[in-house]
Amino acid sequence: MTVVKGRTSPDQQKSYQDGAYRHGYTGRVSLPRVDLWIAAFLGLRRQDSAVGGSADPSSLGMSPVFAFLGSCALVVAALAANASRLGEGWAVPAFYCAIAAIFLPAAARIIHPGASRLERLALIVIVTSALFVVRLIRAPVAFIDHDEFLHWATVNDILEAGRLFLPNPLLPVSPLYPGLELITSALVNLSGLSVFAAGLIVLAAARMMLMLALFLLFEKITGSPRIASIACLIYMGSSAFLLFDVHYSYESLAIPMLAAVLLASESRRMERGGTAGWPTIVATIVLIVALAVTHHLTSYFCMALLCGTAVMECLRQGASSMQRQRAILLASIAVIAPVAWSKIVGNPTGSYILPVLAGGIHEVVQLVSNSTATRKLFVSDTGALAPAWQRYLTMAGVALICLGLLTGFLRSLVFNGQLRNASMLWPPTRWRLWRSSLLVVFVLVTLAYPVSIIFRLTRSGWEIGNRIGSLSFLGVAIVVAVAVAAFWHGTSRGWLRATALAAAATTVLIGGVISSEGPRILVPAGYEVSADSSSIEPMGISAAKWTREWLGGDQHFATDRINRLLLSTYGRQKVSTTLESGQDTGMAITAADLGSMERRLLIDSSVGFVMVDLRTTTGLPGVGVYFDGGTQDRNHTVPLQSSSLLKFNSEPDVDRTFDNGFMVIFDVGRLGKTRQPAAPPRRTGEPVQSVGRPDGDLQ
Repeated sequence: MTVVKGRTSPDQQKSYQDGAYRHGYTGRVSLPRVDLWIAAFLGLRRQDSAVGGSADPSSLGMSPVFAFLGSCALVVAALAANASRLGEGWAVPAFYCAIAAIFLPAAARIIHPGASRLERLALIVIVTSALFVVRLIRAPVAFIDHDEFLHWATVNDILEAGRLFLPNPLLPVSPLYPGLELITSALVNLSGLSVFAAGLIVLAAARMMLMLALFLLFEKITGSPRIASIACLIYMGSSAFLLFDVHYSYESLAIPMLAAVLLASESRRMERGGTAGWPTIVATIVLIVALAVTHHLTSYFCMALLCGTAVMECLRQGASSMQRQRAILLASIAVIAPVAWSKIVGNPTGSYILPVLAGGIHEVVQLVSNSTATRKLFVSDTGALAPAWQRYLTMAGVALICLGLLTGFLRSLVFNGQLRNASMLWPPTRWRLWRSSLLVVFVLVTLAYPVSIIFRLTRSGWEIGNRIGSLSFLGVAIVVAVAVAAFWHGTSRGWLRATALAAAATTVLIGGVISSEGPRILVPAGYEVSADSSSIEPMGISAAKWTREWLGGDQHFATDRINRLLLSTYGRQKVSTTLESGQDTGMAITAADLGSMERRLLIDSSVGFVMVDLRTTTGLPGVGVYFDGGTQDRNHTVPLQSSSLLKFNSEPDVDRTFDNGFMVIFDVGRLGKTRQPAAPPRRTGEPVQSVGRPDGDLQ
């Protein structure tokens, strides 16, 4: 006889007795009342993982109203973006409020169990479209973010040369994974659009494909459109979702392709039919190969997911031999495709990724061992402290995600049990009874989320944490969604609880955006030193265009990290980078004197022109570095000195080619070459004509 200690009703005791006998467990169980509460909180019982359902007809419901509200919020976002360019202090808070106004009402309706499947899908499409327009409002006429210039340069090379794999010194690995650039260049050739316009179309289609594929995938592995729609909301809280994953970068296309691969792989796996579904398998293989030539890290993550799913499918009780064979086949292709492509193109990712990973791990070890932290939370590299409301919202967002994982981790495993009336966690004979192997893998992927938080506390590992966080959110989204639907809200029909949960989801969204972009989410009124999008302005663009018009393209330049982006894209020049040559020309530019070592560095790098930007002497770099390479490891405490940048003026072998008052271009092509004696000018009786303006001044 099962005995349950504590103040429980006879019905509760009977339910536990029945549950124990259904599991085949007849031993003596002692559960104090606190254990009952903990079991309910963590979702260890099957009845605590019920999500309820909705019998509403398939209709659009209130989605037109939320579309109107979203359009009004976009007007506010546009006004805030314009106010930021005018220097108004209220612009950034208003912009964040507009994002919240787009998200919160739709989230409340999606969380409420009364919405139909069609309405949920419509609301996901509306919110996704509105948040993409937010990206357009932030940068409406041109690319302004750092990574976008890297891939823009690759597209320009494909369009001009008509072939692939041309070297890109900004990011040598970019031409070797040309999936995004191929689609964009094809659209440019077919439509005559600019690269920017074609890129936006590709990004918009990829973003919509991502959210639709995620909705269908989550719905398939959970059997609940409510959980699927809530999971899509939670996924939007990833720090990379709003802006980073809609930058013109290969990851922005790779993640939607990953979602499509997972959806295609799950299309028949949960069915018990005897057919293998070869058309679906072939389509999945094609998507896996396309992903392998689009982005390396995402293809490796896809390999891990499919291999994990294959292992779980082999362990799952009740899986047919056809299901296991198909899982093993797709996992094998997922392993072969990225490895084979990496070997074909020369395996460049090791030298690109491993140093960053090693630096991040080293700083994490220092952080754990109580050494001096290398990165202060909410403090920029210029020493500016983020506003209090941004700090609190970011910490609240992380805390809410952790709370959702705490209440959803075991609950998701129980919910995934094959038998709807029994827990899969006890007794152990139930551990191999689950409906979806991919859902088990997603639950395990959430363990990477705390790791991403630790990496984000370091300087070198911040980018690693950002990438891990965006990928781990595939698991975080589904686990937290199960917790919201089964525990925090359940089948309640009240709007108060739904609104409170929507406010929590909005906090997660805003906190994720702040952790990624912070105060620099909008273009400021003035130029900021080495601050990526805040440093892209007309003066630098016009100087880069001047080089192409008057010097011709494909000249070899050495310059800072911002102007090299502009020279490579607008000027179509070749720029010196440490990633390509291993030579840090920034040391020659920032040195106090042009000594023999600096001369040798410029000569060995085959640099023909040096561009210096005197605006870098007005402040510390916004991203911590003025140049990429060895100088990025320096801790700058004072701005660069103008005397160091202008030391080329006193060199007889250096010509001053361009000067607009702030930006100066020096011709250093004659350094190290033997000077030939100048021939005396021949008198022709004609007046001497100066090169440049009529007044004789050189520009």
